[in-house]
Amino acid sequence: MDPAVARRRSGGRGAVLAVLVVLSGVMAILVAAVFVLFQANVSSYRYRHGRVRAQLAAEAGATLALYTLALEPAVPEGDPYSMPGDSAQWISLPSGDHAWVVIDPWDMNDEPYRIGSVEIRSRGMSGDVTKDVAVRAAPDYPSRYALLTDMGIPPGIIRDGARIEGPVHSNGVVNIGSMTPDSTGDPWVGFISTTASGGFNFCDVGPSDEPHPDGSRVWLRPYRSHRQGRPYWDRYANEIDFERLGQIFSSLRTAASDSGAVVWNARRILLQGDRLLCLSEPLGAIDTVSLREIDLVYLPGFSNVLIKSVSPVESPLTIVSNGPIGLMGGIYCSMHEATGAPLGLVSLSGFVIPRDPDFTGSSDWPRPWNIETDRHMSINASLCAPSGSIQAEDPTAGGSSYCLNILGGLSVQRLGTLGTGTRGYTLCINYDGALSSTHPPHFPALARWKMYSWVPDPDYGGSDIDDNLF
Repeated sequence: MDPAVARRRSGGRGAVLAVLVVLSGVMAILVAAVFVLFQANVSSYRYRHGRVRAQLAAEAGATLALYTLALEPAVPEGDPYSMPGDSAQWISLPSGDHAWVVIDPWDMNDEPYRIGSVEIRSRGMSGDVTKDVAVRAAPDYPSRYALLTDMGIPPGIIRDGARIEGPVHSNGVVNIGSMTPDSTGDPWVGFISTTASGGFNFCDVGPSDEPHPDGSRVWLRPYRSHRQGRPYWDRYANEIDFERLGQIFSSLRTAASDSGAVVWNARRILLQGDRLLCLSEPLGAIDTVSLREIDLVYLPGFSNVLIKSVSPVESPLTIVSNGPIGLMGGIYCSMHEATGAPLGLVSLSGFVIPRDPDFTGSSDWPRPWNIETDRHMSINASLCAPSGSIQAEDPTAGGSSYCLNILGGLSVQRLGTLGTGTRGYTLCINYDGALSSTHPPHFPALARWKMYSWVPDPDYGGSDIDDNLF
């Protein structure tokens, strides 16, 4: 073979080999890059997956704390404490992840009549990834509600012109109405909830899960808040156990015998500053109960007891009656947030607005024991009738129209008849904001806690999760 040809063939093979070597190197680099990228993606996925699982574990720990607190009879006090877990306080979750949950009671929980609250700090752990969430919650009380019912809210309560600042809840159907074509004058409710077995019913389109159903003239205000859902608008809230509530109030007779007052045979009661004036017959002897050192009065009889104020109650007080309570005039107390004297009126039978004898020209007890329901009435108290209603003995109010102003809250099994057409008593509820932080003496919690803040990745300001931060 010609030497020149042999050299050309040898040079060609060398060039091909060189190209193959270069391509192999490039492929190796590409494979390495793809492998590194794959590993990075896997690591990123694992990290993101771990963060999500850790976040869910933290949220599960906070929910477990809320459930546990609802089972406790009292609001916790004192220093922060961890929920039981392993030796390092980690709670094993069904997912295989873990949570460390610290419950930090508010430092003012030991003050009398405080609703109280806690901060729940929960740290979720999935693998080597941890996430924190901080939740603040308070126990739920019947006195916290502006309006609370078991058997629904009938038409005519949440209507044009109605404005209820505080929470409204019913286990039954909530009727909402308006006659105006736009939102002008439509009902305004700060927070409203019902249950799966209840629901919201609009006067023109029927049942709906929305605060402004399609085709409806009703806009429940503030609409922008309600359209966000919970806590402003809640279609599937848990039911409140009114039977349990009645049983607890009934059991307060023992507490009244031990450290309060049990009053027999009173037919009319006057609230006068730091005392109760009781009378069993028009010309009988007046019994006086001092309220300076007691905060609970129990009326064990089953007949009507009529109550009104001569002057505002000066100290926190709860009156519980087995029988109906008649609201025979205005009732007043001081409810300033700092120096408030919350007043609770509880009837295990129901509330009645008695007929004013002036409607019929009949005789009455002498002043100041007389019935004064021929006028607008203001009731500054938390009214609770867990197995009864509120109604008027004369729903026509003698042919007149008056306003029944409840300055506080109303919790009843059902709403009875207060008026007929344009006559009678119109229910107006003006929520007292102090009831969001205080409750009348001996009012029980509702076996559930309400969250009012939820903060992921909280900043502890250099402190540890189990320090006293609240």
